Amino acid sequence: MVKLFASDLDGTLLNALHKTDPVILASLRRLRAAGAHFSIATGRTLRSNRALGFEGNVAVVCANGSIVLDEQGRVARTAPLPAGFAAELASAFPTAPLDFITAEHTYHLCSEERHVASYGSMPVWRKVVMRGMSMTGGPEHIYDCEPAQIAELEVCKVNAHIQGMGEASEVAAFIAEHDEVVNAPFDPSMFEVTRAGVDKGEAVAWLAGYLGVREDEVAVYGDGGNDIQMLGRFAGYGHAYATSNGSDAAKSAAGNVIGSCAGWAVPRHMLRTLREQRD
Repeated sequence: MVKLFASDLDGTLLNALHKTDPVILASLRRLRAAGAHFSIATGRTLRSNRALGFEGNVAVVCANGSIVLDEQGRVARTAPLPAGFAAELASAFPTAPLDFITAEHTYHLCSEERHVASYGSMPVWRKVVMRGMSMTGGPEHIYDCEPAQIAELEVCKVNAHIQGMGEASEVAAFIAEHDEVVNAPFDPSMFEVTRAGVDKGEAVAWLAGYLGVREDEVAVYGDGGNDIQMLGRFAGYGHAYATSNGSDAAKSAAGNVIGSCAGWAVPRHMLRTLREQRD
């Protein structure tokens, strides 16, 4: 019996406009009313379980598993990058548009203008996702930081979209030299760096234990690169699902393919699972 449902957002739970809507929110209300748990599982940094219109009583696995909020919206766990890594990265690339994410704020070495410009070449749909991921704008962002400031922080994740293959290649080479971290971006044009061993799958499994749910009582949904570990971890229990609009790698990792996010495949599948468990 599935007791915890965990879903990626973009390309999975959210609609084709990368938003929640009445169908999605009503489905989650029914899910929770039936006594099941629900968790977001996203690369986005969500510092509130009411972000994007969610109505509370949902857990949040965000920043690719490096930050977990409980069902009351409180920080339940953080998994910081290894000591010294963020400071070393900041010192090596002091002008790069890197995002240093903590549970409270996102810190940037560059100006807000440079940071926003770093996403300028992206297609419109990706820019929508960037805004939704809270990567630009708002009081949670602190700009024009010095590497020494970064060294004082408990950084959980580093994000970046670096234009120009020269600097991007240098950052990639730097990350590759550090086997204590892993880069698992939702899109190949991005960097999304967390501590090695920290990913959505590991964090959802931790959350299940926190909620008193066994791993074989968890169903997970995803569509892209940063969902592979999560889908693969739970595929052996038969409860991993990729949307039909997802990547081939996600579909292979899940072993089960459902409909498109544009047709509310995930909320419909979760409710159908509940009905089948009652019958």
